[in-house]
Amino acid sequence: MEANHSKEAQHPHLSVYVGNAVPTFTVDDGVTDGDDDDWHSASSSTSILEDSDIIAFRAHSKGIVGRLIVFSGGIRFVRSLGQKEMWRRSFLELAEMRKVEGSTMARLTMASRQQIEFKFTNGSTLLEGMKDRDEAFNSILGFSGLQW
Repeated sequence: MEANHSKEAQHPHLSVYVGNAVPTFTVDDGVTDGDDDDWHSASSSTSILEDSDIIAFRAHSKGIVGRLIVFSGGIRFVRSLGQKEMWRRSFLELAEMRKVEGSTMARLTMASRQQIEFKFTNGSTLLEGMKDRDEAFNSILGFSGLQW
């Protein structure tokens, strides 16, 4: 510890990373705002992926043709005609997700009877006609960080 302290004394802008501490760095952009807050940590920055769409899958929701979109903060459904967002949910609202095989009647009305059922903290919805259901399921699990 004595050696680390002497390094900081010789170079006051040198930050030493110890254990689980968040490394800091000095920002000198020439602009002063009167505050002494001239450092930033990794936890103070916003994500460059905030609300960015990651991947989309064709699906039907309550008879509406559209796309299930996995974005950085959750999932949403956008209808194909008019590109209107029908619903949006955070990953934190997702209580349960399950793969479902549709009925024979579903097979007659749609190209695929593969379905995903979502149960949220305040309701549920069923997406039908998902040819890439397994990939959608795995993508949601992967990007959400939720346990299966």
